[in-house]
Amino acid sequence: MKIFRLPDLGEGLPEAIIREWYVKPGDEVQIDQTIVAMETAKALVDVPAPFSGKVEKLFGQPGDTIETGKPLIGVEGEEDSGTVVGSIEQSDTVLHENATGVTVQQHTAALRATPAVRMLAQQLGVNLEEISVSGNVITADDVKRATNLFQQNTPQPLNVQFTDAVESLSPTRRAMVMSMTQSHQHIVPVSISDDADIHDWAGKQDVTVRLLRAVQAGCEAVPITNAYFDAQQMVYQLHKEINVGMAVDTEHGLFVPVLKNIAQQSNEELRETINRFKQQSRDKTLPARDLKGATIMLSNFGTIAGRYANPIIVPPMVAIVGIGKAREKVVAHRSAPAVRRILPISITVDHRLVTGGEAIRLLHAIMEALAKP
Repeated sequence: MKIFRLPDLGEGLPEAIIREWYVKPGDEVQIDQTIVAMETAKALVDVPAPFSGKVEKLFGQPGDTIETGKPLIGVEGEEDSGTVVGSIEQSDTVLHENATGVTVQQHTAALRATPAVRMLAQQLGVNLEEISVSGNVITADDVKRATNLFQQNTPQPLNVQFTDAVESLSPTRRAMVMSMTQSHQHIVPVSISDDADIHDWAGKQDVTVRLLRAVQAGCEAVPITNAYFDAQQMVYQLHKEINVGMAVDTEHGLFVPVLKNIAQQSNEELRETINRFKQQSRDKTLPARDLKGATIMLSNFGTIAGRYANPIIVPPMVAIVGIGKAREKVVAHRSAPAVRRILPISITVDHRLVTGGEAIRLLHAIMEALAKP
């Protein structure tokens, strides 16, 4: 029996949940035919068959969790015993930690690690390029040893005793845990806030679309805030298109669909896409393609409550814009006190790439765009 194992679906999680089988034992399947819908961190992903044949066995029922690399479906035929899920990645550079810092040592023989070892390292938070190894192949023991050394120098968590039922995190919340951990480990954030005067808005306005246009104006004024940054290689990439990841809060958790190339979309097209994203987020039917490719983030948390925040950046992006709750406020206007409608704005940038001046200019451009009638 040929075994098709669950591939890495590109969401950064080591597992996915079966939502719906499109085939059953006895069915004939063709290469690239969709066989199952899997729920990953925040999307439903249709998985195609890698080969043709008659389905012999399904390794799981709807609702079951399948780990990446574990059997998903069996098709009649001979199993290739030499097949390995994933590839052995190599690196010629090894970092060794000593009392005075980190030194780089070049090995003539390339270091190797199997997919299982790399998955273990990912789960334990170990960077394979920063550990000492016992040979030319990185082993599970090398990874565990690195974890033990790290824990010896890290405050241990409290031993919490739960008195009520304990629930496992959903894929959506697990994705949030991993994204926030990655941000905490790799981003150097700086936040700045101010109030935009929106009192002169004429007629009924689509607030979300106005916010998107303001973010667009900010990125056009300060292009480096619409970029990806790779600190390891010390390079950054400016994006021509402005793709805004829009945070959507639901009972299932936070979803971040991406509005692609907003400068080329009309206001009506943006509103139609926003409405679709909101409905798909509630239904958990967002396709994977709509969850990728964000170049800057927008969080309109003020629709619920709150004025200012320090929004969290998800790498490799370098900026996020947070919008607080609009309110009436007495301010100085044309040299006299006046009650004006103001909108709080908070932005966070990755200060490794974006300077303080660039962050302030981004904020200023957004405020100017929002101040227009």
